[in-house]
Amino acid sequence: MSETQQIEREATLSQRLRAVSFGGHGTGESWTGGEQPDEAPPRYSTAYLRGGLNRAGIAAQTAQHFLMYEALESAAESHRARLGDGFDFWRPELHRVPGLRRDLQHWIGDDWEQEVRGRYTTPGIQTYVNRISEVAHDSVPHFVAHHYTRYLADLSGGLMIARMFMQSYGIEGDAGVEFHVFADIEDPKTYKEAYRELLDRQVFTTAEQELIAAEVALAYSLNNTAAADLEARFEEYAA
Repeated sequence: MSETQQIEREATLSQRLRAVSFGGHGTGESWTGGEQPDEAPPRYSTAYLRGGLNRAGIAAQTAQHFLMYEALESAAESHRARLGDGFDFWRPELHRVPGLRRDLQHWIGDDWEQEVRGRYTTPGIQTYVNRISEVAHDSVPHFVAHHYTRYLADLSGGLMIARMFMQSYGIEGDAGVEFHVFADIEDPKTYKEAYRELLDRQVFTTAEQELIAAEVALAYSLNNTAAADLEARFEEYAA
């Protein structure tokens, strides 16, 4: 066994997943769209934070988040139905779909769902959603991988992104930005520490831990592909 393999074996699950997260997008758990530090940031994600998108451009990112979380929270309901409310990863305080519905109503209007499932569903986001739907309903390790990847990333960056976004677009109140606000979590740092402790208490076999780490890496790759779809449409979405 190599030294690297020995270190990986001795690491806790949360440590292994954090290492995968750093490899996934280069900046820890704060979601930045997948760019590495030595690459120029994509125009879309830069414009998103700096007030450079039109309403359709903002709606496009919101739609991607909705589709991701709709699939993930549907899987959460499946595990809750089978395992009960005591399932460790039934975490309604993290759930994003209700806020995303209101955000999409704000940015698109009454026909938001038709628009999201039509013009805003790109090949990349559909592939990501399909993967969650295929593996996360019946497999706890697969579910945990996607749960960790999405929620900890967006919880890490959510408040910072919300502040920058609201300032750039002159938004007051929470209209259109509810996705970024975790109202039921008072201290995100403490919550994330408790979440990692929860991960490390799980009784996963070595093979299951390897599966989770591999699925987290795949989730980052799928997210980056979905983000590339937005980048490809930047001219359409630029303010």
